[in-house]
Order: sequence, then C-alpha cells, then structure tokens
Amino acid sequence: MNEHEEGHEERRDEGRDEGTDTERTLASRAGMPTGPVDGTVVHFLVLDADTGAPRRIAVEATPLVIGRVPPAAIVLEGSAVSRRHCLVDRAGDQVRLTDLGSTNGTFVDGLRIAEPTMLADGAQLRIGPHTLRYERRRREEALAAASLASDIARARGYVNALLPPPITDGPVRVAWTFQPCAALGGDAFGYHRDGDWFCAYILDVSGHGVGAAMHSVSVMNVMRQQALPGTDMRDPAAVLGALNDMFDMDRHHGMYFTMWYGALHLPSRRLAYAAGGHHPAVLHAPDSGRVGKLPGRGAGIGTMPGFAYRAAGVELPAGARLHLFSDGAVELAEDVAEPWGMAQVAESLCAPGHWADGPERLYRRVRALSRMRPLDDDFSVLTVQLD
Repeated sequence: MNEHEEGHEERRDEGRDEGTDTERTLASRAGMPTGPVDGTVVHFLVLDADTGAPRRIAVEATPLVIGRVPPAAIVLEGSAVSRRHCLVDRAGDQVRLTDLGSTNGTFVDGLRIAEPTMLADGAQLRIGPHTLRYERRRREEALAAASLASDIARARGYVNALLPPPITDGPVRVAWTFQPCAALGGDAFGYHRDGDWFCAYILDVSGHGVGAAMHSVSVMNVMRQQALPGTDMRDPAAVLGALNDMFDMDRHHGMYFTMWYGALHLPSRRLAYAAGGHHPAVLHAPDSGRVGKLPGRGAGIGTMPGFAYRAAGVELPAGARLHLFSDGAVELAEDVAEPWGMAQVAESLCAPGHWADGPERLYRRVRALSRMRPLDDDFSVLTVQLD
C-alpha cells in the first residue's frame, strides 16, 4: 500500500467519512519556547495552516502526544487521525517521533514509520491530512521567523478588509471565495456598479509573501478610487493599458501581475473584456447548458511598456453566469489524484446548483484533490450572476 492509500485508509473505529472532516486544527502548546536569546538551539514542529500563518509548536522537555481529541497536547481534527496517533519527545539534543499504533499510520518524508524515529532538520511529518515540519533553530532565528509570520498575518487581514462584500440582490449578483495560501500570495479582485454599467476584475501578482500582497493592495486601491487619469473605466483595453504604464515592473521591484477585466452594459447585456496574461473567464448559460471561454491574449501587466491591449465583446444571455478565477483554482501539485485543468474547473463551476454555490464547490473539490494539504497559491473565484 503506497503513501496515498495509507493516508486514506478507512478507519475502523469511526462513524463518519473522511470527506466530511473539518479543516480546523487546535494546538494547545503552540508558541515560542521560554528562555533568553543566547544562541541556544530550540526545536519546533511547524504546522502548515490552510489559511493563516503556520503554527510553531515548541518541543521542550515534556513529551507531546498528537491525536484527534484531548488530552492530546496537539489536537488535529479529522477521521484519519487516531485519538492517540503519535508521540514527539526529546532524546538529548534530538527529537524523536513514535507512532502509537494509529490506524492510518505516521509518515516521515513519505515513509510510514514502524519504530521510534529521530527527526532530521526539515523532516516532513504526515498525520492523516495534516503536514508538519520539524525545525531546529537558534532561538534568535526562531524569534525572527515568528515575527515574519505575524507580519504575514497582518498583511492577510489587510487584504481581506479591502475585498468587496458579496451582492445578494439586484440585476447583477456576486458571490466569491478567497482563501490565501500560508505564504500569502498576490490575488485580488473587485467590482462596482456605475449607473447602467457593471465592472469586475481579478488579478494575480507574481510571487508570494508580504511584497506580493502589498502590490495587489496598491492595484486594488487604484481600482477602487478609479485613479487612472484620462481612462474610461468602461473600456477594458484602456484600463489595462493605463495599469501597465502605471505599474511598470522595472519601477516595482520586478513585480508584475495578470488581470482579467470586464465591463457590462446592463441595458444591452453587452460585455466588453480584455486580459493581460490571465486565465480566460468562463461564461455559462444555464438555460441552454452552453459553456464558453472568454480569453484575452495581452501581456502581463507591467511586463511590456506601451503594450496595446485589445478588447473583445459578447452579448450575455438571460441568466448568464460569469466565473473569474486565479491560478490557485487551476494549477495544483503534480501528484493530484486525477487530471486537472481549465476543463475540470469549468465543469465544477458550471455543475447544477444554486448560482452562488460555484466558488465554494470548486474550493472543496480542489482541497479534496490536494488531500487537504495547504495550497501552494492563493485561491480566488468570483461568480457574477445576471438576471
């Protein structure tokens, strides 16, 4: 039985299916070790979170039981985690991992352990759907890492605060799902109504971390304030061209972004759109069952000064649904259980159901394919429903 099969082996002592697991994780001994900053080596388990900063759990003198329920010191939810799954303890200046007879096994660097195992720095622990990493660090390095994680968490909160609220009534309604990756990426989106016009966009900044997030915030603020001098916000090609000039990567530390932008004239139902390096939007007409793509072939924003973007247009049928999404919805790890790409994304978004369920349905599908591991990139999906 290989690693994937072990991680999904059915539990004999549980009454619920693994597919219904929640993603919440509790760590009762999380935090920094006590003591002065004196070059002492400290030991951590780093618990990668689906969202939010990773949790750093100090491994000190007291052994730590990892399991599904208290009194385990580290509680990981999910039916693939045994009540008392494994034990982490100190053996001199090393850290040792022991499986406690768990049903689904404990894995170190992809191999199921049968005996107590000493952990090398950087070892990857797999417990049910959860991934932890062992680190040995000087105390001052650990403090710096904790400070960086705090900065990332604050940046994530700032990005979330700028995202527009869903629209639940009116001729144009909007639902979305945004899940930042643990490292924090550069996804952002926005929309606004201006009389007979409705405009929407999604963007994805290159790279990860606070820099990428703050670059996306800069673009969002420009779009919110419509601070593109002499630019008609109803002209997608003009909007992308102005952003391309304003955010030249040579003046922004080499950062650029992809973007899809659309402007819908409500009385005529005519949508004009353009894209710079971004995935096509998906257009779904539920009444007829037709699904199409709305691509744009412009350069990434900031990569080619003076690039001339071109807009295309389409008339939207009654009840049309427009789906915009970022790389996190399309580009999964190479070891996913089945083929995944644009066709599968469109199939999931356009499955029968309430119009607002598409983004969350796709997110659940991506998480299942990723075997509940933290995503490598931000996940953003935006669905626009037209009367």
